[in-house]
Amino acid sequence: MATREHPERYGWWINELESLGVGVKETNEFNYVKEIRSLAEIIEQGFYQDYENDN
Repeated sequence: MATREHPERYGWWINELESLGVGVKETNEFNYVKEIRSLAEIIEQGFYQDYENDN
């Protein structure tokens, strides 16, 4: 059975997604930190690549 890793970081990653413009309407114990972190990192990388391409 998978467990959430570092639940204190969970809220931080939710806030990170919201700061990137991704609204998180519903969160529950089935949303894992790894998935949320991965999504935030993918979005951040896309923004960085767009920035690099524009400059």
